[in-house]
Amino acid sequence: MRLLPANRGTFPDTFSKSLIMETSKKHARKVVRLSREMQDNYAHSRKVRIYHGTSNSTRVLSFKKNGVVDISDLDQVIKVNKNGRYAIVEPNVPMDKLVNETLKHGLIPPVVMEFPGITVGGGIQGGAGESSSFKWGLFDNCCLEYEVILGNGKVVKASPKVKADLFYGLASSYGSVGIISAAKLKLIPAKKYVRLKYIKVNSFEEVVEVIKKETKRGSDFVDGILFSKNLGVVMEGTLTDYVDLPITTFSKTTDEWFYLHAKKNAEKKSGWEEIIPIRDYFFRYDQGTFWVSRYAFLRLKFPFNRFTRMLFNVAFKTRAMFRFLQALKTSQQTITQDISLSADKIFTFLDYLDKNINIYPLWFCPLRPIKDAFLSPIFMSTDLIINVGVWGKLIKDFKKILNLNRKIEKKTLELGGRKILYAQCYYPESEFWSIYDRQKYDKLREKYDSTKTFPDIYDKVIVKEKYKVSYLGGLVSFIKSPTKYPIS
Repeated sequence: MRLLPANRGTFPDTFSKSLIMETSKKHARKVVRLSREMQDNYAHSRKVRIYHGTSNSTRVLSFKKNGVVDISDLDQVIKVNKNGRYAIVEPNVPMDKLVNETLKHGLIPPVVMEFPGITVGGGIQGGAGESSSFKWGLFDNCCLEYEVILGNGKVVKASPKVKADLFYGLASSYGSVGIISAAKLKLIPAKKYVRLKYIKVNSFEEVVEVIKKETKRGSDFVDGILFSKNLGVVMEGTLTDYVDLPITTFSKTTDEWFYLHAKKNAEKKSGWEEIIPIRDYFFRYDQGTFWVSRYAFLRLKFPFNRFTRMLFNVAFKTRAMFRFLQALKTSQQTITQDISLSADKIFTFLDYLDKNINIYPLWFCPLRPIKDAFLSPIFMSTDLIINVGVWGKLIKDFKKILNLNRKIEKKTLELGGRKILYAQCYYPESEFWSIYDRQKYDKLREKYDSTKTFPDIYDKVIVKEKYKVSYLGGLVSFIKSPTKYPIS
């Protein structure tokens, strides 16, 4: 059965009515092309993977010419409605582009991920959040409606009131349920700056207690860093247009990496405040990729000082670092995990990490639990979730790195937590499905014709092999694809 008309310039009847009236003909033509591709894949029962052009996953992604649906051109902000406080955007719009466009209208998304290259689609399907997520939830919780291309090529609308099971089922599904071709995002009033207060903490107990306290104060942003077991900061931010303190920036080549700036001050002060321009605050961890780029300096045996960080600044920003990681296939030589746990389980987890993994710094991001998106890392029955970013350690022994990852996974399962699945996943299949509702997931995929055309989520996120690191081949690949990952 033909679902779409022959004329590429017309709007097919199967399009989401409420979104399509506000989108462009250029967007519609892209969706028609993709819809036809999916119809053909469905007719031939062909399993496909979705190629976005870039990725912030630490799993090595491999795309062949056959079995790929290329949506990399879905990268436009279609509309920003100032009065309605919403934007309609395509899935490959990165955070920096989204913020730049919405700020022109005096608006911002409620949740903006900390890396400028993370896309709208990646945020929705990858379970992404940031320091405002204690208030708003994850990025997908700020979405009002999706335009979705199903596995059979049909284009539908999904919202909390229309196909609600699909709307919530797409969150953290990693492209295994449908292709989001457009999203309607909630926006909130912007201000020029963030007034950031730093509170020094000296223990596991203190970092958690201060986070709990600060999330109840009516703040706009809360996150924290432990530099060691006995030294850290919790940061509480408020949107403001008022400047009564020195302005600190984190986007210029001469600026210090944010975590080093915070650490140096924490070693001298019990607390302090500063004013940060809004864009600099959103992407404050871009330079240095939090602190993970530090390990690249170790690998390359470069001196790690203010001058070398300035000299190689561009190479150690997040976009370049993720491209290097994918090209060189080095992700299995470091621990990279994001673990979401009920706040009352954090002490146990941190004590376990300290004794068995011993990785510092650690990042803390409080999150608001939800009850609808069953694949989400915040699908828990609790008052407050705290995500712990466990990123670091340069270990070339694959068996050791595998063992450490499995230790983290087993402890997370024991404590009733969830990983964010962009990271390295080594769960046995039975263990994975003891965490997620497989019956509900399979029923959703069958209902929306996903099973014939999309791999399931376990197949998408699980690491099945040891990656063969290739420095020379990776460097050539990096040079050949200056902005996107190549399709082989």
